[in-house]
Amino acid sequence: MKDYAIFVLDPTGRVSTWNRGAERIKGYKADEIIGKHFSVFYPPEEALAGKCDRELEVAVSEGRFEEEGWRVRKDGSRMWANVTITPLYSPDGVLVGFAKVTRDLTERRQAEEIQRALAAERATLAATTQVQEFQERFLAILGHDLRNPLASIDMGAGILRQRATDPTMLRVIDRMRASSLRMSRMIEQILDLTRSRLAGGLPMRPQPVDLRDIVSRIVDEMRAAYPSREIVPACPSAVGNWDADRLEQVFSNLIGNAILHGDGARPVTITVRVDDDTVRVDVHSDGPPIPEDLQRVLFDPFRRGQRDSRTSKTSGLGLGLYISKEIVRAHGGALDVRSVTEEGTDFRVTLPRQSWTSAKKDDR
Repeated sequence: MKDYAIFVLDPTGRVSTWNRGAERIKGYKADEIIGKHFSVFYPPEEALAGKCDRELEVAVSEGRFEEEGWRVRKDGSRMWANVTITPLYSPDGVLVGFAKVTRDLTERRQAEEIQRALAAERATLAATTQVQEFQERFLAILGHDLRNPLASIDMGAGILRQRATDPTMLRVIDRMRASSLRMSRMIEQILDLTRSRLAGGLPMRPQPVDLRDIVSRIVDEMRAAYPSREIVPACPSAVGNWDADRLEQVFSNLIGNAILHGDGARPVTITVRVDDDTVRVDVHSDGPPIPEDLQRVLFDPFRRGQRDSRTSKTSGLGLGLYISKEIVRAHGGALDVRSVTEEGTDFRVTLPRQSWTSAKKDDR
């Protein structure tokens, strides 16, 4: 029998016989093991603790001993084994030895451990997923419920501004409306995050549009918001099938970041290159490079970036770049960053001129 180690011990526990299964499982040849005490098959700490003697005592007192435990092969490796020891008696009832049967269950134990580990991993993943889904649904509800009171605040501030004449009051109202606008953008980012996570992606409404018009609108807005900053667009006509509102989100985020974190004495440049199938847009700023460790997580949600050098505060929720990447990805494109000391920082948007979203609609 090759699958079981079957051998006989003398009354003191020394090996008397040896079969082929024992040689295969334990690694000893018959002339190497016969005459040695069976404690050589046990981990040293168990043998020193008297485990072997106790097993023989139990076998005698109860008629049989059985357990599963660790055993040691000739090469020192351990195996998980099922062991049975049965006392052998002469016809007149004298103990003449013990029959010992060992089965190697190492592969079965390993498979069970793998199954337990997988089950634990699945349980952890399920719990984590449940928490994430709760958080994202909570954010979605929160975002929707904040919209109505915020709209009332903005409307009220607008009415007050029409009636106010005091310069100080006008400045206070303008700050109120600026804060309201900033909070509105945060809410939209929260809702975009939940849409991308829960709905499997952001909704897109692609239609023929000229990218030059999109970039021009954002540049005009940024120049009005930051009149002291120089913005240099180089944008030829580039017509493609895109969601204009979504791409405005992308370039507003990228150009705004370039203004906030770039060298204020150097211009922010936007360069557009067009070929038959794709359009590539580079938003470049000079200044300190983005640290490498931050570049690796730059597009993760809720990643707060470097501080605004003028306000000493981080701005936003850390969702802008994540949402921008999701928007570009939904168009079948890519958003990447390159930032080195000598060359400054470049955010590159690559867009197919026929977005995959519209291509799927055409196929239907």
